[in-house]
Amino acid sequence: MWVAYNLGCEVGCEEIKRGDRILAIDGRPVSSGAEIDQIDLARDEPLKLQIAKYGSNEIRDVTIVAKPNELLPPIAAAPPMFTVGADALDRAPDWARSKLFGHAIPAIRFYRADEPRGYVNGRELYGRAALLVIWELPPMIEEYRRSLALAPSVYAHLQQFSDELAAAGVDSYFITDFRAEPAIRDMLRQTADPGPDGFIPIFQLSSSPTNGFTVGLEGSAADIREAMFDYSRAPVVVIFDRRGIVRFHTRGFPAGPQDTLSVAIDFALHSLTDAPSLNALASVPSGAQ
Repeated sequence: MWVAYNLGCEVGCEEIKRGDRILAIDGRPVSSGAEIDQIDLARDEPLKLQIAKYGSNEIRDVTIVAKPNELLPPIAAAPPMFTVGADALDRAPDWARSKLFGHAIPAIRFYRADEPRGYVNGRELYGRAALLVIWELPPMIEEYRRSLALAPSVYAHLQQFSDELAAAGVDSYFITDFRAEPAIRDMLRQTADPGPDGFIPIFQLSSSPTNGFTVGLEGSAADIREAMFDYSRAPVVVIFDRRGIVRFHTRGFPAGPQDTLSVAIDFALHSLTDAPSLNALASVPSGAQ
């Protein structure tokens, strides 16, 4: 189990860092998020974790005591650590492992330009998977025009699969890093078929490191744009799983616009599961009360 982010706990969590791996809990091997969830790390009882330290061959036993974390509203009870099975994390293509890959949901905020208007922050994405296309425009005029001309086809592609994604528990977000005025939204939708449920909403990226409402599972970074875009001024595709882990992050479209998004959609539909075999899961004692 890969430790993506450590929130801390009453006892022992300070010995565990991002990138460490949890090999076993109370002597039972664990390899998936489903096993961690069933065991329940936040049961306010001592648990002995066997930890493989990141970047070394050291294996260490760490005893933790954790209670549910109530300091990340609107999440009622967050775990002490956000984790992901190493095998599940390794399913992403090599080209979909940009800077946010393997992190917990970063501090992020975006504004819904369509009615009903309102803000969404990173914590509100926890508990349900999400596929985000975030569109940043390059500064050079010709590149700017080409990027803007490409955007409607990418929006239409995401729109085409939005119902299938929703049925699989994955929400679709098309987010611009520029003002999404009505004329811009109409332009983005010019080739899309709304289907019976209408168009997916368009959002504007509204993250700011100085805004207290820009929050996620991880602490606030200097600027989400640095991690998201790395100042490349190209669209990105990001997928969060329901346990709050970044499982897919591209800068630009490494396989071309259509193929990159097709791979991302297929990944969101079929590769986000983080569970062992049913027999293995049945052998794990539950800590849920």
